[in-house]
Formats: sequence, C-alpha cells, structure tokens
Amino acid sequence: MELWNTIVQTNTFNFVIFLLFFWWLGHHCKIGDIVASLQQKTEKLIKDSEAAKKNSEEELLKAEDKVKNVSNEVKEILEKAEISASKLSAKILDDAKRASESIERNTEKIIDSEGKKIISSLTKNTAEVSLKLAQRHIEQVLREKPQYHAKFINECINELDKVNF
Repeated sequence: MELWNTIVQTNTFNFVIFLLFFWWLGHHCKIGDIVASLQQKTEKLIKDSEAAKKNSEEELLKAEDKVKNVSNEVKEILEKAEISASKLSAKILDDAKRASESIERNTEKIIDSEGKKIISSLTKNTAEVSLKLAQRHIEQVLREKPQYHAKFINECINELDKVNF
C-alpha cells in the first residue's frame, strides 16, 4: 500500500490522471467541434469587425469631404444674408422715407385746408360782426337824428330802382 500512496502522491500520477480526464472529456464532449465552432465564430467576428472598420473609414472620408467645404459654404451663406439684409434695410428706409413724405404732404394739405376754413370762418364772423355794428350804428344815428330817417328811406328806394329784377 505504500507503493500506492507513493504513486498517488507523485505528480506524475496526477498528470496522467489529468491527461486521461482531458482525453475522455475531449472524446465524449467533442471539444474539437466546440473549439472549431469558437474559432469560426471568432474568425467571423474578426471579418465583420474589419468590414465595419472599412465601412466606418469610408463614411469618415465621406464626412470629411462634406465637412471640408462647410466653412466656405457658411461664409457664402453669411455673405448672401448680409447682402439681402442690406437690400431689405435700404428698401425699408426708402419706404419709410416715402411714407414720411406722404404724411408730410397730407399734413400740409390738412393744415392749408384748416387754415382756409379758419380764414373763411373769421371772414364770415367779421362780416357778421361788421354788419351788426353797422346796423347798430345806423339805428343809433337814426334814433339820435330822426331827420336822417327819411333821407335813408329815400336812398334805399333809389338803390332799389337801380336794380333790375
């Protein structure tokens, strides 16, 4: 039994058992097929990642081509926007000037019209006041000097005779 203990305790025996276990495991579990399958999957992943890398590089080149001209395009867009803004600004200022001139002309017309109305009203009021003053004056003179009454009547009749109806 001592021999058995010595054999069991040596590394050689353990190594042989280890090899037998792996042989049995490889034979019954088809480790070769599993390893081959894993190898195929790994190769496929490598090929897929290489294809993805190639596609990514191509897309990167396309994106770089597109981005390469972006600064020039932005500059052109800004220049066009500035030109449009200048034109629009000039048009707005021109329209505002025309509107201002139109308002000024209309205001002058209204002021002239109102001035004429005021002058007409003042003339009318002045004429009415003058007639009333003249009437009062004539009435006062006729009251103070009754002899003018007959003379005034005769003058009015003479004036009426001159008028043709």
